[in-house]
Amino acid sequence: MVMLDDGLHFIQRWKMGVSMRTTLSVLSRFLFVVIGIILLSAFVGMFTINGIHLEWNVFIQNIMDIVMSLIFPENLIILGPTQFEYSIFLNFWDYYLYSLTIFLSALFISFVVGLFITYFTILLPKKLIHHISKLVSLLESLPDLFIIMIIQFTVIYYLNVTGDLLFPVAGSSRTKTYFLPIIALSLIPAFMIYRINLHLVNEEWEKSYVELARSKGHNKTFIFFNHVLRNITPSLFSHSKMIVLYLLSSMVIFEKLFNIYGIFTFIITYPNPNVIAFTLIMFFVPVFVLYAIITNLIEKQTGKRLEW
Repeated sequence: MVMLDDGLHFIQRWKMGVSMRTTLSVLSRFLFVVIGIILLSAFVGMFTINGIHLEWNVFIQNIMDIVMSLIFPENLIILGPTQFEYSIFLNFWDYYLYSLTIFLSALFISFVVGLFITYFTILLPKKLIHHISKLVSLLESLPDLFIIMIIQFTVIYYLNVTGDLLFPVAGSSRTKTYFLPIIALSLIPAFMIYRINLHLVNEEWEKSYVELARSKGHNKTFIFFNHVLRNITPSLFSHSKMIVLYLLSSMVIFEKLFNIYGIFTFIITYPNPNVIAFTLIMFFVPVFVLYAIITNLIEKQTGKRLEW
């Protein structure tokens, strides 16, 4: 009985140790990214409208200013059109929430669409799957600018023919547009996710557990959603970082073309190192928290350790 109690205490201590190491690992990742953002912002701050100042003392001073502005947010000051100083928080949250809504919505839609296109594809004959894969690869290679132009011209053409505006094709300082930017931003990532999914599913489809499930009379839908999807989730998650980076890089273009008053427009309007660092860190926080939650859920469901 004593040995059993000792064993249970050892297991509990071991679990607490693993949990503590995991927490420290997550926090260290967050800290490293924040440091990277601070260094990048300090470097960008060496390029000003008054010239380029590639000097160590300027770089170090920028870092100190950024750190102090993060510790004391009242130091986050921007210059208005009349060169009047005012706090960043007067209009920052409108820009921030606008961009974050578009980004997270596009990320969610791209994964859902990519997943369901994969599911419907596996129900088709193998010859047709090959042709669809080629078509998706072609669509994936299309430039963002081309896709945006096609969508905007389609809406304008429909307006000219019917007199009805389906959706606003661009935003303004007073009105915000969500539907078209989210759909346009999610298209290419959805194709990317579809291609990755299809490759992973094809690998899983050749494994013995799928054959065993088929021999028990389970159909493709049951096997896909109850077995294959769970097994490909860790690999898909590891590829998701590429999707997130693609979305972030595309946001800069999309904000300009759709006249979106988002955080990247805010950074371009106020290219202060303190503002850049604070804005990028604030945008990174919800993405990091989302990744931490999803990582925990996947590890619990699959029992696999994920690196991200």
